[in-house]
Amino acid sequence: MNALGRRTFLQGAAAAAAAGLLPLALPQARSAGRQAAGPARNLVVVLNSGGWDTTYVFDPKPGVAGIDAPAGEIGAYGALQIFVPPGAPNVDAFFKAYGAQAAVINGVQISSFIHPDCVKRVLTGAPTTSKPDIGAIVASELGRDLPVPYLVLGSSAISGPLGPITGRAGTTNQLAGLLSPGAAQFGYGAPVPPALTPSAAEDALVKSYLAASAERFRAARGAGAFNGARVDDYLSSEERGDLLRSYAAQGTNFGTVGYTPDTRVQVELTVNALARKLSRAVLIETMNWDTHTGNERQATLHNDLFATLTDLGDKLAAANLLSSTTVLVLSEMGRTPKLNGSAGKDHWPVTSALAFGAGVAGGRVYGGSDDLLGARSVDLKTGAPSATGKQLQAANLLAGVLSIVGVDPATSFPGVEPFHALAAV
Repeated sequence: MNALGRRTFLQGAAAAAAAGLLPLALPQARSAGRQAAGPARNLVVVLNSGGWDTTYVFDPKPGVAGIDAPAGEIGAYGALQIFVPPGAPNVDAFFKAYGAQAAVINGVQISSFIHPDCVKRVLTGAPTTSKPDIGAIVASELGRDLPVPYLVLGSSAISGPLGPITGRAGTTNQLAGLLSPGAAQFGYGAPVPPALTPSAAEDALVKSYLAASAERFRAARGAGAFNGARVDDYLSSEERGDLLRSYAAQGTNFGTVGYTPDTRVQVELTVNALARKLSRAVLIETMNWDTHTGNERQATLHNDLFATLTDLGDKLAAANLLSSTTVLVLSEMGRTPKLNGSAGKDHWPVTSALAFGAGVAGGRVYGGSDDLLGARSVDLKTGAPSATGKQLQAANLLAGVLSIVGVDPATSFPGVEPFHALAAV
């Protein structure tokens, strides 16, 4: 131990714990009486930051007097009625390929029009950063023993108390810093002092010392169930750390600090992470949907998004993962019914969502909006608009998705009725 130094070892252990390799900071209690609607599934969340115009694909309004909607035709994909904007052939390609497995949810009430607040609400169901988002919940409930239970490839994940199970690539990139200590940063870009890199023999000695120390602790204080379980947690964390390092050694590029990979790279990382059982939940993020000027850019943005979704679906299918992975596609807000003076649209507190893949009752449009893009009330069991129903809140939608992926929503959303209609029977 003298060759490396106690401080170096402790710094390395702290870094591993921060990246989710050591479970020492995780709460150990599981939710009691979990009543999952189906088998445990992976979750991929695709967040489109900035706020999309729902009339461009999900919620067609051609010819409606109170709404400046794009001109064009509504396409039918089975029971799905989808608008395909001119110049966006990838929308058509996606629904031809995956429409039977896809569900569109319109009229999702966000109750805010401020970006940070809306991101919190659409990912967590609440206007707070103290509550974990849906990816962190799924990762904690179903994948906490994996090397990186929640893999974040953007900047908008909200892990709350589940931060230790989150590994961030892209902008904040904890993973790059952990796997390459020289790339890590302290504070506002201050570099980490050069780290000592042990030889293979020194690394083996350290591992032997730690294993022997853990067994000595077990013999002295591990007779009780709690202490014994903590020793097992620590030893298994070593295995998870080795798995993460081997994953990186195979050529996986998590990028450098300040680097957010494009969506093709994000899709590749996502599928590899799920296929190799590195992660249980992944957040993909696209940017720049905030079209206060030139709202016609929404056509290009949607075209690019649906190219990404088709790529994701194809790669999941090729890896035999589509039947065990649910994909939830979100934007934190919608856009106003009418154009502003700059031919753009401003923020709107009603949005749409898309879900496809495992467990989703696809081939349907759920919910809806009126001729002023106000959210219509919906029957949460059938998904049909209903005068006696409820406004579909983000929390209802997220609770419904938790049920689909095999997590009891009552634990994270007590008192919230899930959007039952979304789950395939």
